[in-house]
Amino acid sequence: MRGIMMLNLDIETNIISIMMLLTLFFSLSNQTNRHELINRIFIALLHLTIAIIIFDSFQIAFDGSSTAFGGVVLQVSTFIYYFMNPIIPLVWLIYLDFHIFKSPKHLYGILFISLPFFIVHTILAILSIKGNYLYYIDNANNYFRGRYFLITIAFLYSVVIISALVVIFNRKRIKQNEVAPLILFSLPPAFGGALQLFSPGLTLVWPSVAISLLIIYIYIQSKLVTTDYLTGLFNRREYDNRISSLKQQKPKNLKMSGLVVDIDSFKAINDTYGHNVGDEALVNLGNILKASVRKDDFVARLGGDEFTVVIINQDETALKDIITRIKFNLDIFNATGEHPYEINVSIGYDIYKPDIHESIEKFFIHLDHKMYEMKNKHKHKEEQV
Repeated sequence: MRGIMMLNLDIETNIISIMMLLTLFFSLSNQTNRHELINRIFIALLHLTIAIIIFDSFQIAFDGSSTAFGGVVLQVSTFIYYFMNPIIPLVWLIYLDFHIFKSPKHLYGILFISLPFFIVHTILAILSIKGNYLYYIDNANNYFRGRYFLITIAFLYSVVIISALVVIFNRKRIKQNEVAPLILFSLPPAFGGALQLFSPGLTLVWPSVAISLLIIYIYIQSKLVTTDYLTGLFNRREYDNRISSLKQQKPKNLKMSGLVVDIDSFKAINDTYGHNVGDEALVNLGNILKASVRKDDFVARLGGDEFTVVIINQDETALKDIITRIKFNLDIFNATGEHPYEINVSIGYDIYKPDIHESIEKFFIHLDHKMYEMKNKHKHKEEQV
């Protein structure tokens, strides 16, 4: 049994953790991209962590209860707590893998590899209801760690180590500013788990996980609101925000040019090589566009295979130089022969002229029309060949 002060401290810590996680959940629920797989996995992590902290709180509150009802609540909450223990580290591995590789195929491999441990752990949790395995509850409703309690801890630390190694060995695939947060995710649970292991009265593991989820939200998830998850470019939402900001300026003072870029025969790439290769082509084009413009220029993926570039304070010569660089970088990419496909694009580009284009929206509609004119020319040329 825990002392009254320790019990109150544990409950208060859990309540604060739940409130923090609920705040993150409601923030994500208001985002337009919440249905993307990476966000759904993160929301699942929030749900699971909130649930296990709630059952942990019941376990704390009813440990040593003198009533039959209290004993039942203690048994049920403790079993669910141990049943859920390996699920959250597993979902974190799924989140991490998908964030790095962006491939749902890996998810099945993680589940397949983890399934034997999960089955064994679940069997031990069931046996613990009547015996001394992962945990033990005596006739006076006092909770104790079981003979095989360390199996649960071993799995937690295995995931901590594997997570860190996955990030380190695949750091070239990850944005530089995301490497540290992804490694840091494992540190609070590792530290909290160590303290809880040697101080059984403390409840620190899952509040520590809540802190880790807050780190991921601040440094990664919150940025997905304005970022296209596949390419890492800005998304349609941020494009709309940027256009709204430009509209606040006086048209006569606005010196701007723009591009609308679309991949030719992109459907053929998807149909021939599969959607994963198609996604790779989108990422490669995004990288080429970023490499062809200045750091301050705005590059976004609007959806599908359509990209846009907004360039401020550039004259016609500078705009044509950018077009030349894009074509040059595409030629280099296609000449390598490292990919089963070539990236050929149609580009609509122009300088914004307020007296001709009337508004910024009409300017980008104009660019879109120019892009489709070029696409039709390319298509007609292919048909003639």
